[in-house]
Amino acid sequence: MKVEVILIDAIDEESLTSIKNYEENKNLFEINQFEAKKNQMFFLANVDSSENISTLLVGTKGCDTAHEFVNLGALIGKKIGQDCEIKLVPISKNLDMYSIEFGICISSYSFDNFKSDKKPRLNFTILDSDNSEEIQNKVDSIFWVRDMVNYPAITKSPEFFEQKVKELIKDLNIKFNSYDEKWIKENNMGGVIGVAQGSERSPKFLIGEYNPKAKKQIALIGKGVLFDSGGLSLKSPSGMETMKTDMAGAATAWGVIALVAKQGLNIGLKVYTPIVENMPSGTAIRPGDILNMRNGKTIEVMNTDAEGRLIMADALAYASESKPDILCDVATLTGAAYVALGVEIGAVFSNNNETLNNFLNANTDSFESYHSLPLEQNYKSLIKSNIADMKNSGGRFGGAITAALLLEEFVDELDWIHLDIAGPARSRSNNSIYSEGGTGFGVIGYFNFIFNEMGR
Repeated sequence: MKVEVILIDAIDEESLTSIKNYEENKNLFEINQFEAKKNQMFFLANVDSSENISTLLVGTKGCDTAHEFVNLGALIGKKIGQDCEIKLVPISKNLDMYSIEFGICISSYSFDNFKSDKKPRLNFTILDSDNSEEIQNKVDSIFWVRDMVNYPAITKSPEFFEQKVKELIKDLNIKFNSYDEKWIKENNMGGVIGVAQGSERSPKFLIGEYNPKAKKQIALIGKGVLFDSGGLSLKSPSGMETMKTDMAGAATAWGVIALVAKQGLNIGLKVYTPIVENMPSGTAIRPGDILNMRNGKTIEVMNTDAEGRLIMADALAYASESKPDILCDVATLTGAAYVALGVEIGAVFSNNNETLNNFLNANTDSFESYHSLPLEQNYKSLIKSNIADMKNSGGRFGGAITAALLLEEFVDELDWIHLDIAGPARSRSNNSIYSEGGTGFGVIGYFNFIFNEMGR
């Protein structure tokens, strides 16, 4: 099947005369109250039954931002709803055709691995496009991250996660290493071991490296808590319902490196992902315990549900030893981040204003939204411990900031970007761009940043 998608922003003589079979479809404009406003659309009647071509008329008036164009494309994909070839016909001016095509492709996602009635993902082919390969590479990484988030925790063991990573990077120019619990202990990663010791599933530490000889090197750490019960500081039943999402940062990091490798960017990227479960048991860490971290600093555990920063701290300290030009991380770290910014905006922290602005500028007109939060140094008093170098919780207020301040203690004064995606990593309902569950948020944000850094 072939669908011709006509993009129009005005109901005037010039626009209408360019629409094939307009005269035969005049009445449909009135029936559908079509005024060419954004997101309005309807199928024209096919007056030639010999042609296996459908025509979808789409309004674009009022579409201005990349997110709006992505959403429009996603609505087009949902409206078509079946495998087909799509020809985009722009009658409107000032269209973001790349974002429209991206939106069409991203609308095809579904996750029915555990349903009895399985339906294959839709397959859209955009005709006469110069961007299809790049867009498909982006969509593939985003969909992989979504899948990993959506798998249930009982399935998502450290071994399962490792196997899925290997499948993702197969045939890509990425060196992969997997390290076990013995190695983690030998490397003095007290945070990773401490969080993991309440679970029967042993932790892993996965590292991927792309283009190590490039002039500029970036490290990216992703939080990999496959399930977060809260440990002995147990979450409520409702609070645990979506905690299979707590490894979205690790999945995002692998989605980013796979995308960077597929696009062949001339920049080095090394990914570090500690993979653990945070479970309550007789062997779990207790509030009041003190952990010895990779860089020699100590943390008093006040709340075992503030566990992500413990494993991230070890990974940041380890990654900083290689002295990358920029140290980055991504984590579903704090509920405080989405209390501050809502569930659609990622929180960004940095110890360097130029690096922070570079990240924000790279994503100014992106389909993902970010906003910076301050590394308020005065708040360090909130994570001060009487018996250790610091404590892992600063209390209720400013929680995203105090968590970031703890991580800052492990970056060894390197230029550093920290993304807290606890809100946007998961969609709470179905819409045109996101189905309920994992979103893949962060893949595009970090790819845009890394792409821009390539030329600096």
